[in-house]
Amino acid sequence: MTDKAACTLANGFRLWEKIYAQGSFFGMGVFAVVGIALVDWRWVFPYLVIYAYGLMGVVMRHLACPRCPHLFVYDDCLQAPVPITKRLVKEKKTTPFSTVEKLLFYTIFLLVPTFPIYWLAANPLLLAGFLLSAALWYGGQFFYFCKRCRVEQCPFNRVVIIH
Repeated sequence: MTDKAACTLANGFRLWEKIYAQGSFFGMGVFAVVGIALVDWRWVFPYLVIYAYGLMGVVMRHLACPRCPHLFVYDDCLQAPVPITKRLVKEKKTTPFSTVEKLLFYTIFLLVPTFPIYWLAANPLLLAGFLLSAALWYGGQFFYFCKRCRVEQCPFNRVVIIH
């Protein structure tokens, strides 16, 4: 997929798409961290490891982003500003996800929205904000972005790419 005409997203993601994806993801993290900190601050660091390092350090650096043509071919990124993503991603990958990579991918994507629920239950307003942010981000990914994604190796990709 090096031909820009072959990709409807070759001109880049629209501003509203980036605001939607980044805003809902950031909101999810803020609601979770505040909710956990109000109940038991000692659990904030483990959640930050899952949320920040899990997604930026594992998913972005090693799993999805190194395989994304938007970053390497079209110089664009949905989830973060391109310069930040390029600093995280050191080399392009074209291989399918290994079994270990798939396990890491699913684990992180399941822990981010489920880990803070216990602490958020103590504050219904924060819980509602978190669930709304999580629903917006995960719903946007699964029902909108994953249907148009060009990361062929991603386990959630549902696009039929014709070579």
